[in-house]
Amino acid sequence: GKEIFKKLVKNSDVVVENFRAGVMTRLGLDYETLKEINPRLIYCSISGFGQDGPMAPLQAYDQIVQGLSGVMSVTGDEETGPLRVGYPICDTIGGLTASFAISAALYKRAQTNLGESIDVSMLESTLSTMGWVVSNWLIAGVAPTRLGNQNMTAAPSGAFKTKDGLLNIAANQQGQFERLSKLVGCESWLQDPKFNNREARKKNRQALNQELEIALNQKTAKEWATLLNQHDIPAGEVQSIPDVLSHP
Repeated sequence: GKEIFKKLVKNSDVVVENFRAGVMTRLGLDYETLKEINPRLIYCSISGFGQDGPMAPLQAYDQIVQGLSGVMSVTGDEETGPLRVGYPICDTIGGLTASFAISAALYKRAQTNLGESIDVSMLESTLSTMGWVVSNWLIAGVAPTRLGNQNMTAAPSGAFKTKDGLLNIAANQQGQFERLSKLVGCESWLQDPKFNNREARKKNRQALNQELEIALNQKTAKEWATLLNQHDIPAGEVQSIPDVLSHP
């Protein structure tokens, strides 16, 4: 079987392997061995924790990486979290990272005529997608908290109850908030010092959310989504997978 594999490698562009670190070396199919057969080979290893370091030998599944990366710590709210994301996000990010890296290596090979070895860690790949969750801590020492469906950078920005279901609204800009206030019949917010500017709205998020949900109870999520989008306020119903797949 190994000899057949090596024959395939001779005429292949890319090898992708997803074993634990060290397994391909034990099998005699590591990069150093295979590049002797095909110097143009691009060899991509995808593992939970990379090919070296203290965690390299450990097994990893998506749920394990979700916990270790901090993803679960910022998902849910103070009552419900930590929670895993509802699909294998770390597996997916690991695969996407590998595909970008392989594409870049193929482009480089066109210039150099040489392949290379790529080491993709699911943990590091996931961490690199977490943006301000990480940078707020590194730069300002602000530890992220679980905010459920709310957006820490603006208010009102999140999922809100309507007459029949949840509606996502992202009135992040001042103009969007002003138009929203008028559409839901709460123009008094524009003179209220608790709500009339972005920072005040963030500090008084809970009170604003409660008042907004009372106003939203007048219509269905679909009716509000149509109306708000007509006035350039980003909004959309919270849909199920069957809803999404049957949408025109």
